[in-house]
Amino acid sequence: MGACMRTSFFVAAFAVVAVGCGVSEVEVTEGPSDAELSAEETRELSTRSNSYVVYRRDTRRCVSPLCGGYWVHDVNRKTLREEYVSGFDFSRSGLTEETQAKVFEAPDGEVVLRGKLGPTEPRFNTRPFIVLEAFRGMPGVVVGFSDVFYRVERADEIRCVVAPCPNLRAFKLHTSAQLLFHELSLTRASKTNVDTRWMSSRITDKGALVAGTFTTRTRSSTLDVGPVFMRLPEPSQSCPRIAIHQCAAGYTLSWARNENRCLIPTGCVRTVTCPQIRPYCDADYSAMTWNGGPNACPRAVCDPTWVTQ
Repeated sequence: MGACMRTSFFVAAFAVVAVGCGVSEVEVTEGPSDAELSAEETRELSTRSNSYVVYRRDTRRCVSPLCGGYWVHDVNRKTLREEYVSGFDFSRSGLTEETQAKVFEAPDGEVVLRGKLGPTEPRFNTRPFIVLEAFRGMPGVVVGFSDVFYRVERADEIRCVVAPCPNLRAFKLHTSAQLLFHELSLTRASKTNVDTRWMSSRITDKGALVAGTFTTRTRSSTLDVGPVFMRLPEPSQSCPRIAIHQCAAGYTLSWARNENRCLIPTGCVRTVTCPQIRPYCDADYSAMTWNGGPNACPRAVCDPTWVTQ
């Protein structure tokens, strides 16, 4: 048992005991202590260090900028402390006005910003929030009471003696905690007919943020994802140009949609009579359709409307 404990490791408050001695040839690093995590989780929003924040609009009625700005607070803090800011300063973000508009039009709770408090404005003694990055969430999916905010990446370097092998790594925002785990569950994150392949690729490969909770079984761990916050700008016109070949009489060109929401021709298939579909999408989602599959019949997914506009 002693040898086994030396080859396993502990990250944050989550021990990868599901793998036990099954993990080998992994660089072992000490995770933060409980005291260190507590100190990290109680730090407050400041003018010196960058934070991930969510916000709500200030609906008080008084002279601007004393009122009418935003109440912001860090995510993953043990103590909730809201800070009033007069507005958002995007000058250091590199985001276009079109992308900034996607932030301002989003409902409260549907955007995460990374940045810090700006300098005090001399006349009214208020501050802006200086934005460096922005992330917009999937419509209609709310943060749960026990959800924690993470950034996720692949951990392909992990090699196991005994399967299953944890191939994903979660970084808890505002702490140095890292958690190895086995799979993502997007059931709670997905509205009707949402493209989970696209969502998953944005989480593991494109820097999207998630809020979720971990569940463990005998030999595996799962991150049960709630809200997914896509890094802005989410590309909508970045698909490659592809030469389209005409199909012979009696054949129809079939398409497939990849993880970047691009339509890729897959070949000509024999023309058949297809059933007509009327895809249902939840509020704030738009249907995207194409002809695909072995019969080139209509296919559909529901993308957030803010992505397709």
